[in-house]
Amino acid sequence: MTSQPRRTLSQSLEALLTSGSVPSTRTVAVGSLLAAVSSLVPACDPAAPAVDSVSQGVIAYGQDDWVQRSGIRDTAQVHFYKEYWRDLSSCNSRFGCRSITVFIKLRVKPTVGADLSKKKVGVVFREIGRADPVTAVGSYFATHGDGYEEWHVPVKSDAFRGTFLFTAWYENGAGGTFYDDNGGQRYAIAWRDVDWQTVAQDYAASTARFDATGVHGPLVFVVQDLDFTKALKLIYSTDNWVTSRELPMGAAGSPNLLYWKNDIDQDFERWQVDLDLPGSFTGFEFRLVYRHGTGGGVPAEFSFGSRLPRL
Repeated sequence: MTSQPRRTLSQSLEALLTSGSVPSTRTVAVGSLLAAVSSLVPACDPAAPAVDSVSQGVIAYGQDDWVQRSGIRDTAQVHFYKEYWRDLSSCNSRFGCRSITVFIKLRVKPTVGADLSKKKVGVVFREIGRADPVTAVGSYFATHGDGYEEWHVPVKSDAFRGTFLFTAWYENGAGGTFYDDNGGQRYAIAWRDVDWQTVAQDYAASTARFDATGVHGPLVFVVQDLDFTKALKLIYSTDNWVTSRELPMGAAGSPNLLYWKNDIDQDFERWQVDLDLPGSFTGFEFRLVYRHGTGGGVPAEFSFGSRLPRL
């Protein structure tokens, strides 16, 4: 079998537009900062690996994006600095802000003799409620003393719910396409600092009671389904955080262990811990910690904290 040449982003877009496979209800904005490349990773991709019903809940079904298929993972060529900032727009006192743009900082290794007209840097991102990926293209900012370039990529949303995932990519202008996808886990950034969706408590299903005998009953949480290898733990304190203890993940039916309960559409799932903590406590405070990227990448951490009133 002979190997096929790798396509550049421009070639991929051209092939997409000329193949006749783009539905008339969708558009591909070539050259814009945010290009919706909806058909590069279709919702029912025959080339994607089969997954069971639980795995289907992962955001975008865990499918590879176009750059993971056409490029080479090489963090020496392109790398996420782990730095970003947010810009809010269309804000007013009555409705708040109608749009958020997250600017992602990427490090890029320049190539000698590259065709700068073909050099492109950006990310492919996914967000809640959208199975199709979106490609965002960035702009050059500066060259640092180590020879690497800093590029800024604007990722914009009018929904800005929860957390989005992204893969950084780089077309070097010399025929190479490289990417950094956090070791296959993708990077995760919350749209807002005050985030009530990536991790939240399911108050209706949480019936744990705190009384003179201790804490007993279920605490239930809803988490955004960012990956297959998430790590969850419940940290609690009975003395106003002077000391604390951790409850890890485990099997359903075992007390004081977090376990998966069910999927909630394609983007969220429900987790539960059945508390059985006898004793006489002065208080009961807890924090659910959710770590994404534990399967080989650099973890991102999200948390939700609250307390139970004593009855």
